[in-house]
Amino acid sequence: MGRVINYLIFLFFFIFIGYVFGIKELKVYKVISSSMSPTLIINDRVMAIKSNNFKRKDIVAIKDPTGRNEILIKRIIGLPGENITVKNGYVYINGERLEEPYIKEKPIYTLSIKIPPDCYFLLGDNRNNSEDSSTWGPVKKELIVGKVICCYWPIKRFKIFISKK
Repeated sequence: MGRVINYLIFLFFFIFIGYVFGIKELKVYKVISSSMSPTLIINDRVMAIKSNNFKRKDIVAIKDPTGRNEILIKRIIGLPGENITVKNGYVYINGERLEEPYIKEKPIYTLSIKIPPDCYFLLGDNRNNSEDSSTWGPVKKELIVGKVICCYWPIKRFKIFISKK
């Protein structure tokens, strides 16, 4: 119970600080698919802030690139100008294997692509059950609506997302 109260205090504190200091671009979204499992599951609620600075492994909210009126949650894997290869169950960036302890299972598909300027390569953590850049190709930066900073609901799944690099 004490843990739940601490999470709620943190959440309300963050929202209050954001309001006071002008983070008006704080949005909340509902996870609508299993594409980010096990990190996020269907019906999780996440909080995202508007950002123009994205790093590899950031979790982001995007407008659906296929034109459906949905917000999707994905992980940034490749940055503008990089070469992405998926083969033998691993992702390679400019020939170097990416460590991904967060994925549900290794990808069973292969692909190779160079990311254009102002685009990102996004994948779901549930690699073999995710509609993402493996099917759409790179996503334009303008479709990214925010960087996911936490999963706030259900409270027992509360988690803060901070990229390491």
